[in-house]
Amino acid sequence: MVIGIDIDNTITHTTETIMHYARIFGEQRGLNTTPDPRYYYLEDTLGWDKAVAEEFLSHYLGCIYRDMLPKEQAVEVIQELKREHEIILITSRNRQYPEVEKITREWLDQNGIAYDRLILNATGNMHYFSKLVVCQQNRVNLMIEDHHDLVSEICGHIPVIMFDYPYNRHVNANNVIRVEHWNQVHKWVKAWK
Repeated sequence: MVIGIDIDNTITHTTETIMHYARIFGEQRGLNTTPDPRYYYLEDTLGWDKAVAEEFLSHYLGCIYRDMLPKEQAVEVIQELKREHEIILITSRNRQYPEVEKITREWLDQNGIAYDRLILNATGNMHYFSKLVVCQQNRVNLMIEDHHDLVSEICGHIPVIMFDYPYNRHVNANNVIRVEHWNQVHKWVKAWK
């Protein structure tokens, strides 16, 4: 089976790392630093102007991608899955930010994330691209994702294991399995097999 796996908030604790740096950035500028977890995008969750969010990302994105931690059991479960399946990491991380691919590959290697291929967002949209197209082009049989719009787009075509967050709780579809931990992912993949 070919398994597609998102990176941020799926393999990693990305939101926690973003909020750590957002507190530093926001406190220096007198901005709100209390997130509303019902929203996915930084400007929505903190109520920041889009230009301010872009300034924050241009300054801290490299630090965020270097410092985040893998989710509990992500490394072990993905290594186990790779023994029997092809693993394609499909991320909205955009190549337009300097050094994103290099930092991402280094982080994956340093943390022992097993994978066959890494596909980054190469579109003009800095935060979003159609992962469904990538899944279809690469014959992905199952996607592991957290982003509500992407889950909704993909689940009409292939099953999606979705990591549960307040920002995606409104997604309710037959082809979506909601999980909170990588051990649950492992259980579901074994059941599909």
